[in-house]
Amino acid sequence: MLSRNDSILLASLVYSCVDLLCEWHTFSTCCRPVHHWLLVSYVCVIGFRVTHLLGARATASGSEGVATAERDFLLALRHKGVLPRLLVSFTWGIALPFFALWTLLGTFWLWRVVHETPQCMPSATQLWFSGFWLALCYLWIILHGALGAVAWVLERRVRRAEADLREIEDEDVVSRWGHVSSLTGYQALPGPVDAGLAPSEIRALPCEIIPAEREVELGKDAPECPICICELQPGEQIRRLPGCSHSFHRSCIDLWLLRHADCPLCKRPICNGGEKAKIV
Repeated sequence: MLSRNDSILLASLVYSCVDLLCEWHTFSTCCRPVHHWLLVSYVCVIGFRVTHLLGARATASGSEGVATAERDFLLALRHKGVLPRLLVSFTWGIALPFFALWTLLGTFWLWRVVHETPQCMPSATQLWFSGFWLALCYLWIILHGALGAVAWVLERRVRRAEADLREIEDEDVVSRWGHVSSLTGYQALPGPVDAGLAPSEIRALPCEIIPAEREVELGKDAPECPICICELQPGEQIRRLPGCSHSFHRSCIDLWLLRHADCPLCKRPICNGGEKAKIV
């Protein structure tokens, strides 16, 4: 169901299209077909909004998720459904570039009409409205261009996070947590940029294998991984964090350290004062 704002926008643009078609013949003396530009630009804006609404409705998980889907539709580039993927690709790859070029062409045409054949316009009001509409078109392009830039930055963050996850994803990680290196979108990003450690820093942390011959003394910690709440079994790889000496399954703590540069139990930072903690 259309919102109030969408209803007003649609009604205004439909009225403008009808009014333009009724006065179509009066533009015949213009030095440039500015009426063609106006009509196509009206249709483009309607198409933009309809595409957005269709894509958002297709990705919404229920009535409560419609508002969120409308907000995130153009920012997410990894929609699950075929229709949302096609619509968002059409918006960024075809619709917006075409509308930007069409607006530039309309700017040239309107400038020529104003300076050479202003009398061809049905009225002075129509001429001023055309200039106002041109300004709105540029505003529309700027706003969507900003959204596109944000979507591109978010996608870069997703790809960077996937690359980091692939560096630490091994058989142990997959057996315990599954394939973690494939993210569904920017909503699944593990945390703020650079909030955790780099994969190379994580690999440099001490790692050991629990001996099978004897019980392992884990200090004051219970003989279980605090992250997965599973017992630390002989033969499993563990990491003792430098400084606090808390122990975890390697596959569990590695995923945590990509998100946070501190111990999940005591919150003691792995790096102090900008310097990496000494690894022994």
